[in-house]
Amino acid sequence: MYCPNPYILAEIMPYGNVYPCSCGWIRGYSFGNIFEQSFDEIWNGEKAKEFRQKLYDNDFSLCPGCQNLEILEEIKDSEPKLISEPPERILLGLDEFCDVKCIFCRSDNHKVSSLIPDDKKDKLLEILTPWLKNAKYVKTNAVGEVFASKISRDLIKSIADNFPNIKFEIITNGIQCTKENIEKLNLTDRISMITVSLHAMKESTYNKIVRGGNYKKTIENIKYLSSLKKAGKIERFEIHFTVTSINYKEIKDIIRFARSLDAKVRLLGLDCSRDLEQLYNKINIQDKKHPDYNKLVKTFQAKEIKEAKDIVIQGLDYFTGLKKISFIEKIKNSFKKK
Repeated sequence: MYCPNPYILAEIMPYGNVYPCSCGWIRGYSFGNIFEQSFDEIWNGEKAKEFRQKLYDNDFSLCPGCQNLEILEEIKDSEPKLISEPPERILLGLDEFCDVKCIFCRSDNHKVSSLIPDDKKDKLLEILTPWLKNAKYVKTNAVGEVFASKISRDLIKSIADNFPNIKFEIITNGIQCTKENIEKLNLTDRISMITVSLHAMKESTYNKIVRGGNYKKTIENIKYLSSLKKAGKIERFEIHFTVTSINYKEIKDIIRFARSLDAKVRLLGLDCSRDLEQLYNKINIQDKKHPDYNKLVKTFQAKEIKEAKDIVIQGLDYFTGLKKISFIEKIKNSFKKK
């Protein structure tokens, strides 16, 4: 068994580091930096070859946080394939700028400075062209707000204008995801998937979590996106809901709302940050020590959630407290089944 991600996916994050998967899941193992090295030096360099070799050796020690066991494929080559064509999917998270501050995301000023070197800002499309020439999908922005960041907006417009066959996967908080902005960026009929982070169904709860947000505008834009989905102009529509002690009672409401939109729900656990450790202790309801933990378990074990086909629970082990074996043991068990 091996994972196809290091052959088809490049995640390019702030500072320009390139990862073959979510940088958190692979302990920050970077193939290189787009501002310091060429495409070939990164994508088919020694660090990339080493990573791919490990997967062929069934060594997943660099992937302790993986949540994608279902994408493992059977090895068909007699010899390890360590060199790869340019990736099919690019995840761009170059700018961390955001127009809101979700309480479990950022501890200080949410309007951070750009991490892109000044002499590279006007050359982004040129730098990224070797990465994009084989790409079918570009996903943005996992670390900031795509419609609020001028860097992200300009880059998406440039990619859309110069690579007409690329489709986009958009991650947004929804506030500025308007019809006008989608048309300005040349995204009409170009969106493969759109994900809106909506961490509450009630406006009062939303305001506790999303500082500086606009609940009414977000709901209005979500309904517009739903009309595009129902008209067949968006292939996949997801609502992301990060579960905390503040909002867990609204899980069933968000599921019903998403169904009315023809959208799927992805329920997410908290990823702990040292800067926010004190807050996490208060709102991290997936911790067995939290006073409301058993209420959360009961919620997730309800038949209407447990058996639902349109809900993705990312980190189910954390929510249910049923985690009993390590990641490596899961990998081994998946081999046995094959």
